[in-house]
Formats: sequence, C-alpha cells, structure tokens
Amino acid sequence: MEKERGQAVVIVAFSMVALLLAVGLALDGGYLHASRRQAQNGADAAALAGTRVLADAILTCRPGNEADDAAVYQAVLDFAAQNGIPNDGQRGEVLAWYVDAEGNRLGEVGAGTIPYGATGVEVSLTITRPTTFMRLGGINHFRVPGEATGMSGKIVQMAGGILPIGVPLPVIENLGPGEEFYVIETQGGGQFCRKYDNLCIGDPDNEAAHRGWLNLNYIYNTDHLSRSDPLYRTFEQSVPNRGCGPNPETSTDDGLKGWASGECPYPFPIFAGSVGGFDGDFIHGEPGARQSSLKAISAQIGQIVYAPIFDHIYTSDYMAENFSAPEGIGWPRAGGGGQAFLYHVVGFVALEIQEIQGHTLTGTFQEALIGQGQVSPGSGLGTNTWCSTGATPQLFGVTLWH
Repeated sequence: MEKERGQAVVIVAFSMVALLLAVGLALDGGYLHASRRQAQNGADAAALAGTRVLADAILTCRPGNEADDAAVYQAVLDFAAQNGIPNDGQRGEVLAWYVDAEGNRLGEVGAGTIPYGATGVEVSLTITRPTTFMRLGGINHFRVPGEATGMSGKIVQMAGGILPIGVPLPVIENLGPGEEFYVIETQGGGQFCRKYDNLCIGDPDNEAAHRGWLNLNYIYNTDHLSRSDPLYRTFEQSVPNRGCGPNPETSTDDGLKGWASGECPYPFPIFAGSVGGFDGDFIHGEPGARQSSLKAISAQIGQIVYAPIFDHIYTSDYMAENFSAPEGIGWPRAGGGGQAFLYHVVGFVALEIQEIQGHTLTGTFQEALIGQGQVSPGSGLGTNTWCSTGATPQLFGVTLWH
C-alpha cells in the first residue's frame, strides 16, 4: 500500500513538472510572438521616421551634411526606443542604411553624410529578451529581428479629398513655395495667374489652358473602363453646384460645392500619370462660373488643401478618336453638343487658401510632406530640378516599401 502511495507521489510530481514545463513553454511562446510583433512595429516606425526627415531634406534642398544625417539617425533611434527597442546592445540593436529608388543600400545612416540619390531608409533591428521557463532547457535568451524600408517620392495616387480645381504644370514650374497666385473664374472658364507679374494661363486655345472646375464624377483612365471595375469613376457627364449627398461612400450624390467645402471629400483615389504620357487619370473640366462653389472654398481659408496638377488638356473629340470609350456613359460633351475638355493629371500640389473675393481666389503654394497616397521614388537627394529652378515641388509622400 505504501509502495503504491509512493509511486503515486512520483507520478504526480512528474506530472506537475510536465504541466509546469507546458505552461512555461506556452508563456515563453506567447512572449516570443508578442516580441516579433513589437520588433516589426518598431522597424516600421523607425524606417518611416527616418525617411520623413530624409524627405524633408530632399524637399527643402538641404545638402545632406553631417547635421542632416544626424537628424535622420536620431529619428530612427527615437522611434525604435518608443517601441521598446533601445540601441544599447543588450535589450536591442538598431542598424539603418540609406537606399535608392531600387532599394539598393547607398551607405549607413549615422556615418556623417547622406549619400547623393538617397530616397529612403532601411532599418534592421533586433530585440533581445530573457526567457522564463525555457531556461530549464538551457535557453536563457531569444533574439527577434525586425526589418522595414521607408521610401519617399512624388505622390502619384491620392486617396481622394482633393480640391476640384486643376493647377497647370507651367504655373508650378515657375512659382516657388510661398509665392502668391490667384484664380479668376469667368463664364468662359478661368485663368490661373502668378500674382507678382500677373502672368496668366487661361482660355487661349492651347494645350495647357485652364477651363474651370473639375467634374470629379467623370474621371477617365484606360486601365479602368468597365463598370464592374472598383476603380471605374466615370459616372456623370455634368455635375451641378450641389452640396453633399446623404451617402459618404459615393460621389454621385455630391457636387462641386460639397467637394470645394471639404465637408464631403471625394471618396475615390486619383491617379497621376507621366508628363506628356497617356497613363493616369483624365478629369472632365466643367466650364463656366460657379461662384457659389467658389464661396464654398471659404470654409478652408487658412488651411492646407491639395489639388491635381495637369500638363495637357485634350478635347473629347481627340479622346474619342484615339482611346476606347468608358463603358456605358461615352465621352462628355459641352453645352450645345460641342466638344468637352479633359485634364491629364500628372501630380498633386499643396496650397494654402488665403482669400476669396467675388470671382477671385488667392493663395500660396506650399512644400508639403504627407503620409497618405502611393509614391513614385525619384532620383533622390540632390537630384531634383526645383532645387535649381526655384519651382514649387509637387506633393511628396512617405510610405513603407516592400
């Protein structure tokens, strides 16, 4: 009897040890899983933070000297530490490199200079954590890696919410950040002018003429012609001065006043194509004066808003002769059945609305770096034309790059 009791005690003891080991492995396994998530979150945050500082240096044409490099390095370390990964060699290790548009490493962050052509920051970090019950098996620590790359570049896809006014590319190329412009709205269309010398791009029949408001409910794109395509955005051939409709997920019940006021942002993405090309979006231009819609922009005075840049305006007759029509709706026509006009979007610009009086809007272009949209990496630090010409840089963005 006593022998049986002794055997039972031994069995219970072994069972308790096995149970404790199982619980310990589960706890350490959960800790390991959480650490992997923490490492990836830390790498993502550090890469984006370093790339934002790099992008600011690119936008403002800074030289990429020791101070600029130190600012990038500090941003990487700060955001890694905020995610519980200090670069102390014991609990964590953080390494970072500058990369070009192809993701090739150009040099180490923190080495004293930012390499020519850098467009992003790659981060590789490691978390070192002590184990608990796994020590019984001789494993005292585990190391968890995390890697991420942030990339900067011109925004080529905006997630909607833009001002329904097209900005001519020549104006952007000849007007620097902070310099004033004004838009005169008339029955014939509109004029987009630099304020300091009154040079206007307006109604004369040329490829960069400015012809009024943008009908965001008629956006043509050769890659999205079918109504079954989620990015089909060719809904209406004309849009009235109405405000916001009841459904925030659609645009067809919104009008110019709603988009202009910012109260019901356009809900679909806008795609920018290449200058002189036929990729990207073509947006129908609505001619004529829309003073009530212009006044609606007053709600955004003093704020930074975003508008599409266009390089050419094409007639609907030209488009009909050279491109496939969108399903169902066909090509837009002007009043009386004449040809309509479509703006070819090539980028986006940030501007601050300053004043609206009568049929005139006044504002300034701004340098801007945003965290939304899809980017197209350029040639990187020291290579951008606006640094030598004094032009306004197009809207810049930062994103994770995979």
